Amino acid sequence: MDVKYVPGAIKGLKYYQYTVIDTASRWRHLEVFDEQTTHHSIRMMEIVLKRFPYQVHGLKTDNHSTFTNYYLGTNKRSDVSVKTIHALDLWCRQHNITHYLIDPGKPTQNGTVERSHREDGEKFYQKNKFQSVQELKTKIRVWNNYYNDLEHCSLDGLSPNEVLLKVTDVVA
Repeated sequence: MDVKYVPGAIKGLKYYQYTVIDTASRWRHLEVFDEQTTHHSIRMMEIVLKRFPYQVHGLKTDNHSTFTNYYLGTNKRSDVSVKTIHALDLWCRQHNITHYLIDPGKPTQNGTVERSHREDGEKFYQKNKFQSVQELKTKIRVWNNYYNDLEHCSLDGLSPNEVLLKVTDVVA
């Protein structure tokens, strides 16, 4: 999971695109929120759990404060024995999801989502302007559906949705 700033303001307000990608199928889900907070990170994962057809076992994020406090405050002080557990880590524990952190300053360790954000910028944001947040949310939903139906070379010419259907057929 990662967050991309939505380029440009809409009626003077900033928005944030949350992205979650399944690295095996390349299936992804996008949501737009008006803030980049831990609450929205958890909300995004709740939405994904409802939409993704399989159990989620792991979550990889960078070290932004919306995802972890591992490198912040008392957690980086070795003399403090009680460390505060981040709300996203607590949520992950409750859902039996392992939360992996990339090494600080190594965004390539989360390359799938970084590549996705670059594609969003080039193929979606550069070609669209938004008069309202509702228009942004509607267009991003259409864009995400298009992406999940798009054939990928890395998937042997299948789309993310086709890969998920193929796995479902094997499991059933």
